[in-house]
Amino acid sequence: MRINIRYLSLIVFILPLFTVVISYIVSVKLNLVSFCIPNIDGCTSISRVGRYEPVKYFFKPFMFLFGVLLLIYWRENFLKLKLFTKNNQLLITFIIGILSVIFLFLYIFFLGESDIYRFFRKIGIYIYIFFTVIAQLLLSIQYFKLRNIANKLLNKKFIKYKLMLSIFLVVFGLAVLPILLIKIEHFSEIKNIISWNYFLCVQLYYLISFLCWKPISPVVLPTRE
Repeated sequence: MRINIRYLSLIVFILPLFTVVISYIVSVKLNLVSFCIPNIDGCTSISRVGRYEPVKYFFKPFMFLFGVLLLIYWRENFLKLKLFTKNNQLLITFIIGILSVIFLFLYIFFLGESDIYRFFRKIGIYIYIFFTVIAQLLLSIQYFKLRNIANKLLNKKFIKYKLMLSIFLVVFGLAVLPILLIKIEHFSEIKNIISWNYFLCVQLYYLISFLCWKPISPVVLPTRE
């Protein structure tokens, strides 16, 4: 089955944002979390928004669907780009992307309140983010290398933005990781603000992926010898 990678990227961008926002609104209505602007005030975490009943029955299935679409996203990028290039980095990118989704599933499965759930939830989300930003950076480098070879299919301007965002996510992620790991009383708001905004930036990558691909035209993709 032929999959339009442009619209797949757009869905991967929108779906988790939609899921988190709706889950937050419902959680506020049910008095499960405080009302605020989380990206600015940090009154709650993303995990807290989706782990209480009955909201989790909406949050978890949609996030699992997001994970499945991510698997397809990494697969489609691998299949599309290998038509133009054959190198180990492309395969490594695909493998790291798949590993990131596995840890996303671990995070979703262990959304709960016990200490065991909390431990595996943190392991899942941190490793998911780590593998995701690494895979995004490697994929951006592949796009950048192919910007002239596949210029009929790719928008060069957005490829540059894609690479710049990827570099920012890696550098910023390494800079704030100690802040997210340390335990300081009354410091949770700062962690939540960082988490909400970092999550948004990670998702913006998929929006730029949508913009990187030109609308599909009836042309046969060339194969590099």
